Amino acid sequence: MDKSFFITLLFLAITPVFISGCNFHTDTGAEKGPQAFPYVSVPTMLTGQEAAEYAASHYWNRYFDSTQVWNGISDTLIGGVTENDMTQAVRDYIMALWSIPYDKALEAQRHLMSLAEESAVTDTSGHIYDFIVTVMESALWNPLSELRNEGFYIPVVESVLSTRRTGEHYSSYYQQQLTTCRNNAPGAYAADFTYTDAKGRMHSLYETRSEYTLLLFSNPGCPACREIIGMLKSSPIINAMEQQGRLALLSIYIDEDVAAWYQGLSDYPEDWITGYNQDLSIRDNLVYDVRAIPSLYLLDRDKKVIFKDISTGMLMLLMETLN
Repeated sequence: MDKSFFITLLFLAITPVFISGCNFHTDTGAEKGPQAFPYVSVPTMLTGQEAAEYAASHYWNRYFDSTQVWNGISDTLIGGVTENDMTQAVRDYIMALWSIPYDKALEAQRHLMSLAEESAVTDTSGHIYDFIVTVMESALWNPLSELRNEGFYIPVVESVLSTRRTGEHYSSYYQQQLTTCRNNAPGAYAADFTYTDAKGRMHSLYETRSEYTLLLFSNPGCPACREIIGMLKSSPIINAMEQQGRLALLSIYIDEDVAAWYQGLSDYPEDWITGYNQDLSIRDNLVYDVRAIPSLYLLDRDKKVIFKDISTGMLMLLMETLN
């Protein structure tokens, strides 16, 4: 499938709210009740990749302009918008980030956090700023979030640390988050490691020769791991790329119970590469900061990270762009 066509399909799911826009009061006499979130209006001449990039980079401008006159900051309104509407707006925005190149997504995130920081100067309570940090942490950092993306979360953590809005305890907490996010971040070369296969032979990640490598950290007998394995086995795009020799699937066990790993080998397809990290460096030395099992990484031919700890749903959606 053509990449630009796929980007259009992904973007169409959220474009209707972008192109329709929303009217909102701009005079100082505006009522202080809930207002509709002022979605960005994408110029109709832009489509596909250009439309997605425009939406992401301009997404928050109208909202932060409007908060200056709404004066709707309270426990139930975030800059005049209800919490539910704001949460949905953030989800739509994150989907826009997923549909554009990683460097453009980081630019959009840094722009958002600069707007949020400016709002905290006007609104000394930091209500809007703190809400954005909280909802971004939930969506991008939580290992159970389908939208999680540690790379997109980096500008958020950098902003929190630079603005010094937290006490010493939480500064350490966010500094640890930042260290984790930068570990094997998208665009970086994945850290190499060694592993032992079922026949006792030792290999390394960089010995894997393929256009793409799908790296899965999993445990034998893990229900969530079996679910992901089943989804990967039944995926037409995964199977097609594997059969074409374009994709290698590498499943690695990072704990010490090697006997349990051997007993669970039947969980994995025979054409997958499976092994265990015999020196436990992945887990103990945080060569990969695996915060939850299972965890998926997609690497390119040179072992650069394309996606880090991506959810299965987003992986399936985005694999189409590689085909």
